[in-house]
Parts: sequence; structure tokens; C-alpha cells
Amino acid sequence: MYRWLDHTSEAELWVEDETPEAVLGEAAIALGDLLGQHGGGDPVTHRVRLAAADLPTLLVDWLEELVYLAENDGFVPERVVEIDLAGANVDAVVGGQRVAPQTLVKGVTYHRLEFARGDGGDWHARVVLDV
Repeated sequence: MYRWLDHTSEAELWVEDETPEAVLGEAAIALGDLLGQHGGGDPVTHRVRLAAADLPTLLVDWLEELVYLAENDGFVPERVVEIDLAGANVDAVVGGQRVAPQTLVKGVTYHRLEFARGDGGDWHARVVLDV
């Protein structure tokens, strides 16, 4: 589950799910919804391999890579086809469409950044995007 929260000149994303892999997957889907322009594009997949110091930094790097692909390849993510997470390293295949995104993201920030396991055992993440 994900939801967008109101934030001045930015978009704040909150994601909750059962595993850190699922949180990354939901974040990719949420980004695709923010970018918009679903339907009518060519189906495409991209492999994303990243290594970070910790999970919050990995979340920022993950979204930054998807933003880069949106800007440079017109890629709008729609699903995570496969994902392997080992610590703060991810190897994933992300599926989507090659279309012109309706919204561009200027950057992924570290403001209010979170990615952790909650008291109930589920995982949550928060990240702010400059749009």
C-alpha cells in the first residue's frame, strides 16, 4: 500500500508493506503513477542493480535510477518483475512502458527519509520528491 501526502512544492511518498522488497516495488509503482501517461506505449523492462550503505539510501538511489530512466528513456515503471535484495544491495527487473512521462521529477531528497521495520513487523518508508 502507498499514498501520496501533501507537501509544499514537493511530493511526499509513504509506503507500507510486509517486506523491504515489497516496499521498493510499491515505491516503483507509486513513481509510475506520479509520472503518469499509462497506456499506448511500448512495453519495456530495465534491470536495476544498486548497492547502498543502508536501506534508506537504497530507496533514494532506487527512485533516482527510475527517475533517470524516465527522463532519458521515457520509461514509466508499472511493476517489479523480479527483485533480489541482500542487505542494502538490490538486483531487480522493472517492467513498464516507453512513453513520454506527464510529470518529471527534479530529484529525490533525503528530507524526512525513512525505511524501517515497524513495531508490528511490517516495513514502511517515507521519501520526498522534488517535482
